[in-house]
Order: sequence, then C-alpha cells, then structure tokens
Amino acid sequence: MHSDFHHPVHIHLSPFQVLARGSEGPGPYDTGWKDTIDLRPGEQAEILIRFDGYPGKYVVHCHNLEHEDMAMMANFVTT
Repeated sequence: MHSDFHHPVHIHLSPFQVLARGSEGPGPYDTGWKDTIDLRPGEQAEILIRFDGYPGKYVVHCHNLEHEDMAMMANFVTT
C-alpha cells in the first residue's frame, strides 16, 4: 500500500532545528526554530532538539486530522 499523505509531525514543549532531510541538507523552508516538520511519504529527517524545560514525558504526533482522530501519537521520556 502506498500513501501520498504528507505528515506534519509536531513535538510538544521543545522547539527544534532541522539538520537534514534524508541524505540531503535542510530544505528551503527548514531554517529557524520549528515545532512542526512536514515529512513527505517515506521521508526521514534529522533534527537538533534540547529538552531542558524539565525531565519527563513529551508527546510527538502527526497533525493530519485522520491520524489525530485515530490517536496516532507517541510519548517519550527524557531524564
């Protein structure tokens, strides 16, 4: 199955910078601090993020309405 959905991936509470998309450098709209990155189908990105607000649980999720409605999100923990 192939999907042509873009995935606007949002990370809560900590801004980040885009270092690379796949094997390329950042794209033309990747400069500056972000809280969301638009990923194309099958695309990967490398980001630089600092978790210095507090140690604990953070949330990352896709902003596509269908994915939000299906609770497609993840938690991760920093120490």
